[in-house]
Amino acid sequence: MNKLLLFSTAALLLLSGCSVTTQEGVFRSVQETVKKDLIWIKTPEEVRAVNENVDALLAKPLSEENAVRIAMINNRFLQQTYEEIGIAHAQLVQAGLMSNPLLGYSLGSGDGITTKTFSIELAFLDLLWIPLRKNLGELALEETKMRVGDEVLRIARETTTAFIKARTSHEIVVLQEELLTSYEASTQLSIRQFAAGNLAKRDMLKIQEAYAHARAEAIKARRSAASAREALNKIMGVYGSATHYSFGKEGWAFHEPPASSEGLERAAIETRLDVAAAKKRLEYAAKEAGVIENTRLLEELALEYESEKSTGEARFNTLGVKIPLPVFDMGQGRVGMAQARYNQSHHQLYALAVNVRSEVRRSYGELRYAYEIAREYRENILALNRDILEQTGLFYNGMLDGIYELLEDQRRLSEAKIASLEAMAEYQIALADLEYTVGGVSEKNNETK
Repeated sequence: MNKLLLFSTAALLLLSGCSVTTQEGVFRSVQETVKKDLIWIKTPEEVRAVNENVDALLAKPLSEENAVRIAMINNRFLQQTYEEIGIAHAQLVQAGLMSNPLLGYSLGSGDGITTKTFSIELAFLDLLWIPLRKNLGELALEETKMRVGDEVLRIARETTTAFIKARTSHEIVVLQEELLTSYEASTQLSIRQFAAGNLAKRDMLKIQEAYAHARAEAIKARRSAASAREALNKIMGVYGSATHYSFGKEGWAFHEPPASSEGLERAAIETRLDVAAAKKRLEYAAKEAGVIENTRLLEELALEYESEKSTGEARFNTLGVKIPLPVFDMGQGRVGMAQARYNQSHHQLYALAVNVRSEVRRSYGELRYAYEIAREYRENILALNRDILEQTGLFYNGMLDGIYELLEDQRRLSEAKIASLEAMAEYQIALADLEYTVGGVSEKNNETK
């Protein structure tokens, strides 16, 4: 009996000591999957390292790439998401441990006789269930890894979008300020011309009204820029003096999209991390249902050793087992619940696949239209407005047109520049959206083509 007890204890120690992948190893795997430089903040030293890194990146004009880098290490929503790896890893470790043995001691006395009883009870079937539990824990950890990776890519996409909007809004403010300066100079000129009798009062008032309109538009542009910049600050996780950065002036990438979306849907189903996580959830649910079905009648078995010693008598040792009798609970509730979870996971995966395919088609359509609109502004509308302004300048110099006509065409050109910027921003956002939708983030060429 003692040998059997020792054997059981040895098996317990062996199984409990089986190693699993470290949290750091799982986190490195996420980094390799998403191809991003990530930091999982756990210590004050890592906090200081992140702050120094962020300060260094913000000390120079901010680029889209560096905005994403900052968000990857400084966004605290991502940091709390990383902790899900720690939770899933701890659950895997727990799954590999046997239940603690129950140690009992009792002391009884009567008629001058004292009885001492020592007992130890082991959940013996844990020796069989540990491998099954660990397998489920490994699947859960894999699902968590995929889900965290997808969250990283989602935050990267949102950071890219926020950067594009913030930089575009800033550039629109610059254009509005340039136009405002031109209107201010023209207004002063019109006042002098009116005073000299060379300009009708109506024309002077029209120029002043245009200047007031330009001031209102400049205020609106500054308001939009402040809001867009704050959205970028929020997702990068910066505040205080760290929000006083400037934007870089690198050109936007501008490439014609593929002629069709053929193959993109299939690629998304194969590479999207949220789809991979849903597949792992389905696999987990299937194995969990199998385990519950196979263990429904015999979920627990306890091995009990008892040693009893009474006054004046020899020690009496017993070894026994405790088996639950499946009389009332035959596991039908657990089996039904596991089957429902499996069916639910199956439907979730199917629905996600349908939604992903739809997202790919929508994102591809958005990119195609955004490209065509941006190209129309770049190749036609801007050029036509420049030529119009040039011709109006010739008419003005020849005293065939007044200052108001010149200002109107300057305004039209500025509006075309702003609309072109907005069209380019929509193209960039659509590009980032499609890249995420098909399952990853590709390298962008920062040179305008």
